[in-house]
This record gives sequence, structure tokens and C-alpha cells, in this order.
Amino acid sequence: MINDVQTKIEQLYSRVSSTVEQGAFPHGVLVECQNEHEGELFARFIANCLVCRGQNKPCGVCQDCIKAQGKGHPDIYETDGKRKKSNTFSVDEVRDIRENAFIVPNESDKKIYILKNGQNMNEQAQNAILKILEEPPSYVFFIIVTTSKSTMLETVLSRVQVFSFLSEEEQVTDKEMAIVKNMVSAILSVNEIELMEQTAVFLKNNQLAKTILELLTEVFRDALVKKSGFVRKFRFMEETEKLSNKLTAKSLMQLITVCDDLINSIERNCNNNLLVVRMCYEIKRAMGR
Repeated sequence: MINDVQTKIEQLYSRVSSTVEQGAFPHGVLVECQNEHEGELFARFIANCLVCRGQNKPCGVCQDCIKAQGKGHPDIYETDGKRKKSNTFSVDEVRDIRENAFIVPNESDKKIYILKNGQNMNEQAQNAILKILEEPPSYVFFIIVTTSKSTMLETVLSRVQVFSFLSEEEQVTDKEMAIVKNMVSAILSVNEIELMEQTAVFLKNNQLAKTILELLTEVFRDALVKKSGFVRKFRFMEETEKLSNKLTAKSLMQLITVCDDLINSIERNCNNNLLVVRMCYEIKRAMGR
């Protein structure tokens, strides 16, 4: 499976390079990748290809490539939407980007916007970017990076080309599915004993803990989308419905923050016992208990 995923990623890089060289690259693309760092690297590769003035893009030797690879190109803009230190991608920032997009490029003949944390764009922000995706200036390109395209409006998806790092085989296992469902049940009931029982499986398996937390983040974000009134297919339909019906948007946002913080702790190799205790405590606090 790892080789299959790697092959797919290599094909995506090659596809971008050839499409740019042919002058047929779309003005709006969405990069779907569970590993946000890998998604951002791919987005920067796309931007580098677009500004490159050499052959076999990116050539790596022209001034545009050198500036792009050094993250210093004046026509490549990156933002994570956290202007107000919020988990929600700021609609004000999207509006500023939309206005700035009509200013001609500084050095290149193209202007690229890399919008990270696309999964944190609410309906208002997505509708704001949709307005320019529908009729962008000829020199402007938008690259939205998200952990799941399911968080995006259908109208936005219809205006972008999706580059997904996810393979068909990248499915949730029965074990992971069961843990997520049980965790959601325990969270909704705020049952401390049940929470401890479910998180006990993390004591000797950091990778499993990270996977479950990533899946829980997906469920919480999907519940926010559902709460906004959007009907679409979610991976955890029943759990998404329950969370959307029973929790406020504020609680869902707090739970997303809890999961993000715990994932960061795992990546810093925190003590597993402390992780479990903290997880239960933070979840209860997010639920107001």
C-alpha cells in the first residue's frame, strides 16, 4: 500500500509539471492530504511550477524558482487564515485576498495564492472565495490545501480541480471505526468511565492514538459542516448527525482544538499515560463538564 501511495504522489507531481508546461493548468485547485505538511509542500511545488520561466518545470535554476524555493517570491502568497488566532479561516482575510488578486503581479506573469487549512473555512469564507473562483483574473491561481474535501461546499468543489493524496485503499479499519464510534458515544454522554475505557487502547500505541484523534477531528469538522445546513456524504454519517444535533458550534470547535493539541503532544512523544488522562480531562472541559 505504501508503494501504491508513493507512486500516486509521484504521478501527481509529474502531472502538475506537464500540465503547467502545456499552459493548461486550472486557475483553482484543491489539494487533499491528511498530512498537512505534505499538502503544503505539494502546493508550493505547484506554485513553483507556475512561476518558473525555464524548461522541465520547475527548472530550479531560474530566478523565479530560486525565490519560490526560498519562500521569497513576491507573487506567491501563503496564508493559514489564522489572522485572528481562531480555528476558523477568516472571511475578512478571504475578502482581502479577493481584492488583492486584481492587482497585477510584481515580477512573474502569474500570481498564486496558497490557502492552507481549507478544512477550517466556514460557509461565509468559502462563498467569499467562490466569487473569484468563478471569474478569476487571467494571471491568478488559487491552491486550497485541506485534510478532507468533504469540508468544502459543492459549489467550491465544482470550480476546482482536486489533487488527492488519498488512495482508494486508505480506508478506516473496522477496529478504528469501532473506536471512533464508541468515543463519540462516550463524548456525547460525557461518561468518564466509558471515556477511560476507550482511551485505554492508546496506552501502548501512539500511532493508533494519533489516527483516532485525526478521525475524531474529521467527525467534529463534518458535524460543523452539517450544522451549517449542508447535506452531503460523510464517512461517519450517524456520528456526524448526532454531534451536529446535540452539540453547539462552540463545543465542536473546542473539541477540534483539543484533538489538534493532543496530536501535537503525540508528535512530541509525550507520555502515553499522561496523554490518556489529559484527553479525558480536555474532552470533558470542552463539553462544559
